[in-house]
Amino acid sequence: MPHIVVKCYKGRSQEQLAEIAKKLEEAALAAFGTNPGSVSVAIVPVDKEEWKQVYDNEIYGDTDHLLVEPKYKM
Repeated sequence: MPHIVVKCYKGRSQEQLAEIAKKLEEAALAAFGTNPGSVSVAIVPVDKEEWKQVYDNEIYGDTDHLLVEPKYKM
């Protein structure tokens, strides 16, 4: 534990994806005080045209788990 899932627009480079995954891993290790090797990170690229579905279902469709609200509306 924990497992972190990131959804973002397609088109990011492998270097960008690796960088955010590493930073999220480091943040989770520090915040949860867990052991290295216990964190997993998945990145799910989403087509720009499909982002509204993510917004409706996973952002504002799941406000019980939403800890940081986006500053944009769709």
